[in-house]
Amino acid sequence: MNDSKFFSVARNNMVKNQIITNQVSDQKLIDAFLEVEKERFVEDSDFPLVYSDSNIMFKNNRYLMKTFTFAKMLENCNIRSNDSVLVVSCLTGYSVAIISKIAGYVFGVEKENDFVKKANEILSTLGYLNCSVCQSNPTEGLKKNAPFDKIIIEGGVDFIPISLCKQIKEDGEIFFIKRKSENHIYEFTVGLKNNDNISFRPVFSCNSFMIDDFTNPDKNEDL
Repeated sequence: MNDSKFFSVARNNMVKNQIITNQVSDQKLIDAFLEVEKERFVEDSDFPLVYSDSNIMFKNNRYLMKTFTFAKMLENCNIRSNDSVLVVSCLTGYSVAIISKIAGYVFGVEKENDFVKKANEILSTLGYLNCSVCQSNPTEGLKKNAPFDKIIIEGGVDFIPISLCKQIKEDGEIFFIKRKSENHIYEFTVGLKNNDNISFRPVFSCNSFMIDDFTNPDKNEDL
């Protein structure tokens, strides 16, 4: 079996065994996971793990999220075809590629310049024209393209910076995984902006990893 066929079969198995069985039913989202070639966004050394149910480690304590967790997150984001979406800490752009299949335009921000370069090269090569990745401190978002209908933070956080909250449109939403304790207990959480105030509600419990830039237990009051 050649690599292309192998990855195609593995991708289909991932969707069947990790996404659909995790009660993700949005067909457009399922189609996006079937179409986007995840193997393009990781190093060759990570090919054995690319379609597994594991977080994939990059460098500097950075991880690509488990597919079934990410898919369940997106199922609850209710992204519309005309939405402007910001993805925070997007690594090499896999999440940006997936969301680009269901959104109007997707902006990714990533602090590592080599990840930014690789992300834009991959997205361009694959012909994904309604998305791009910029270098930025993740806590600062992307002010030049704000405001956004949706902001998605790709990992665990202790706090949400005011700078990100200001980049959400009125009646827009921010999505993130909130750390509940040091024992790897997290909650996927939604924040809805109304009259310049943001109300938060937990949606489901999950496992995750922390994003170092959002690690500060003393700032829990921001949630």
